Order: sequence, then structure tokens, then C-alpha cells
Amino acid sequence: MHAYIPTKEELEEIIARCVKKNIAEALPRAIRKGTRKKWLTTDEVMELLQCSRRHIQYLRDSEQLPYAQNGRTIRYDIDDIETFLRNHKTKARLFKRGGGDHDEF
Repeated sequence: MHAYIPTKEELEEIIARCVKKNIAEALPRAIRKGTRKKWLTTDEVMELLQCSRRHIQYLRDSEQLPYAQNGRTIRYDIDDIETFLRNHKTKARLFKRGGGDHDEF
């Protein structure tokens, strides 16, 4: 078994590349999370989920979407909205060429 031992310069280059890649992936997410609103109104949730006020009410009533209420004011935690979206994410279906009734790509 052969072992490769990089030079100091090569090791520094590898580390710099890895750090740069990790920062490029994590920094935008951290900035977005740090500058966003913590609590959203129903109108803001409607815009994010692209659905009607009635559907938001249905999601609240069916306990699919957590919320906080103070009097008549309802607010939604942004983390709960993101969790809801993540939990309702579906995988893309790929169809094989020439197979069945589906459109071909």
C-alpha cells in the first residue's frame, strides 16, 4: 500500500479549497437566516406557500401548520413554515423512454 504525503503548500491549498467551498455553501444560508423575520403574517405565509387564505386556515384547523395567536392576531414561526415545506417535498419522477402512457423526454 502506498501512502501519499502532501507537501505543506499542497496541504494548505487543499484546506483553503475546502474552507472556501464550505463558506460558499453555508454563508448565504446563515445570512438569510440572520436577516429574516421570525414571525410571519397569514398574508406572508400565503405568498410563501402560494395558496389561499382558506387553505392556510384549513392547515391551521387540521393542525398541520402550527401558529401563535394573541387575540385576533395570528402569526406563524418561519421555522415551522420551512419544516412544513420540507416535510411535504416530493421526489421528482423520471420516466423511461418509450415506456407507457407518459410523455417522453
